[in-house]
Amino acid sequence: MINTENAYFDELAIHHIGSKSHDEELGLSESTIDVGDQLQVILLRYFFNHFKSPEYFCLDVDQENQEGHHVFTHSSKLIEGSSTLFDYSTSIARHLFNQSNHPNIKSGDLLVAHVKDVLIDDEMIDAIVIVKSESKDDFIKILKSGSSFDLKTDQGIFVDKIDKVCVIFNTEKASGFKLAIADKSNNTTEAMYWKHDFLKAKPRNDDFHHTKDYIYATKSFIKDRLEPLYEMDKTDEAAILNRSKTFFKHEEDFESESYAKEVFQDDKVASLFEEYKADVRQEKNIPLADTFQVSQSAVKNYSKVFKSVIKLDKNFHIYVHGDRNLIERGTDDMGRKYYRIFYENEA
Repeated sequence: MINTENAYFDELAIHHIGSKSHDEELGLSESTIDVGDQLQVILLRYFFNHFKSPEYFCLDVDQENQEGHHVFTHSSKLIEGSSTLFDYSTSIARHLFNQSNHPNIKSGDLLVAHVKDVLIDDEMIDAIVIVKSESKDDFIKILKSGSSFDLKTDQGIFVDKIDKVCVIFNTEKASGFKLAIADKSNNTTEAMYWKHDFLKAKPRNDDFHHTKDYIYATKSFIKDRLEPLYEMDKTDEAAILNRSKTFFKHEEDFESESYAKEVFQDDKVASLFEEYKADVRQEKNIPLADTFQVSQSAVKNYSKVFKSVIKLDKNFHIYVHGDRNLIERGTDDMGRKYYRIFYENEA
């Protein structure tokens, strides 16, 4: 959890990042701006409120060539005090501009701040915040003049909606710092430049990512290996995913062999899962650790993966969240396929 109750910062750097593919330029400001108390409260909310249950990353740094990682090198200098916020922000702005090559990458304003006294996981530390704001919202201001009122429209940043943000926490420097990253467009290929090209970040080797990786590995294993080999329907998939969810919600310690036996309930299928894990480790470079502590934050964040949807022609969708025994599949005397669902209460 990130707590900014006592956090503060004195200045803010703002630059404009044009789109290189549209022949737009980089607009660098000449100085930072001072931030008053009222604006500071609003900006802290803008910077950090997106991270309710944060997923942490780290910079992918080659320890033998740290100078080759732009964000790591310059962030280290700012944290150590050998660089000013303005110099840091201009360097970061140039680096981001140079990565903005894809035609779908939008221009936007870059905001950079060095925030002090952020409480994270019971540790009070400093943090560097890098935000790229690409969208503007229309809003209406009501103006009073004497006994009359008037309306004025304008455009600005919606504080509770953020486009792209990275928070670099001054901890775990040897592992590439601890990062919180958000990108509202991260489902598109061209948007991956924020995390991969600009930040060069990677998942941390922690319980959160181990839990997340197994949740996704189980889902993809069903699709990639079990469905081609066995005549599985959606209720069978739902049964496996439900057992996986139950395991992660109730177990504190993960052990791969116990997990496979409990979730798949078949030695042959469990062996197939072990083979699949080896392929994932090699082909996708995902570690899939054999033992770790289950992260309930990851279980909560990725609970949607456990859901299974049965799509019936164009008439119905059945969302299966729980017990496989409460849904029955069959065919009637006229050859029509059906699902029979049992329940106790109607919501």
